[in-house]
Amino acid sequence: MKNAYFILSLLFICQNLFAQKTKKQSPKSPVPVLNSEKKVPLQAENWDFKPGQVEFTEYKGQKSMKILPNAGIITLKDMVFKDGIIEFDVEPILPNFAQSIYFHRKDDKEKEIVYLRLGKIGSPLSNDGIQYCPYFDGINMWDMYHEYQAPAPIKGTDWNHLKLVISGKQMRVYMNYLPNPVLEIPKLEGNYSEGSVAFEGPSYLSNVVIKPNETENLSPLESVDLTNHESNYLRKWAVTSPRLLPIGSEVFTANLPKADQFVDSIATERRGFVNLTRKFGANPQRKVIWLKTTLKMIEAQKTNLQLGFSDEIWVFLNNQMVLVDKNLFQQRMSKYPDGRISIQNSSVNLNLKQGENEILVAVANDFYGWGLMARLESMEGVESINEITNILRKAKELSNINLEPYLGVYGNSKFPLKLTFSKKDKSLFGQATGQDAIELIAAGDHVFRYDAAGILIQFKPNEKKLTFKQGGETIEMTKE
Repeated sequence: MKNAYFILSLLFICQNLFAQKTKKQSPKSPVPVLNSEKKVPLQAENWDFKPGQVEFTEYKGQKSMKILPNAGIITLKDMVFKDGIIEFDVEPILPNFAQSIYFHRKDDKEKEIVYLRLGKIGSPLSNDGIQYCPYFDGINMWDMYHEYQAPAPIKGTDWNHLKLVISGKQMRVYMNYLPNPVLEIPKLEGNYSEGSVAFEGPSYLSNVVIKPNETENLSPLESVDLTNHESNYLRKWAVTSPRLLPIGSEVFTANLPKADQFVDSIATERRGFVNLTRKFGANPQRKVIWLKTTLKMIEAQKTNLQLGFSDEIWVFLNNQMVLVDKNLFQQRMSKYPDGRISIQNSSVNLNLKQGENEILVAVANDFYGWGLMARLESMEGVESINEITNILRKAKELSNINLEPYLGVYGNSKFPLKLTFSKKDKSLFGQATGQDAIELIAAGDHVFRYDAAGILIQFKPNEKKLTFKQGGETIEMTKE
């Protein structure tokens, strides 16, 4: 019995010595981002910031992080946040434009933001007191998502409590302990679903709490988009690449893009929104892009085309300009609502012919986000819309076009002039007797146009003939 007791005592002593030795040899554990209560310590070692731009202090009886003016973004270290709750107390240091929190932040170019517009303090009915939006390629998309903003009970000289509940594609934002959300986002629009958490704006910040994966039963699936139930939206477009459009220059019939430039396509997102910023990125200089689609009519019909756009637009129906309009923020030409994109921005009457109609839209931008919305007010007499297969097919065909079958001299004994066709690079030129040569636009299926004079030429290579059309006149000519 004594021997057994001795052995147990010896084992106990050895275990304690081993534990002490192990404890001494273990490396120093890193500073935890969150303690057991998930409260973020407001200590310098937990945050990334510019030296001298943040102070850790006591403010109104609470441990606080004071963010100084022009401090930039203050990022929480060692935290990759996806779903859960972010809540905090903040008192802005006025005057200041906005108080911001970022989440799902990959870097300065790709992130999501919720911010308070501090100019709305004392204006509880202002619809832009609080806003959510994504960043694409460093562009704050506030003007593309005007429906993602709302009134907010902002206090200027007291703590404001904010609570973000994020679950998959949805988010709810609560403020100052009100029972209902001040902002509900049916679909988070960012390109990334996880990333860092950060703050911006001169303020006192306190009681920062992060609860990963606690989502209060909020569905991770995006909520319904009611515009999906409407067939009226033009949702599929063939698209060119962006190109520079110098300030002061405009779009005309004479500089329409060639059919072979429409080699790519783009589809609408929620609300029938063609999101050009997501696809093509920022525009440090003024750029223009062209979008083309077709619709087929059972019979000729007049209808109204409703348009949302940012910032400038030119609309052509069957190669005829029907609308020029501008939506320039904080200028006389800004559209409701306050220069932001909305299907209520503008409209134009369309005289649609029986059969196929081509809608061509140029959109220019050099200010924040850019995009397009297009909706037919009536579907009366419409057989089909969103047909872009032939546009893309023609673009591919024309990129490898062989102009040789069209070259030569064509004439008609009853018509005094002859037409001579030559080529330069990939372009076909036509020249009437005694006149200068003009560059023709290839439209596919052996068709070429000269829009400035309303000329259309249909070649028939196998028959060595062509049909020349201008206005109501049609002439058939044979190759010599």
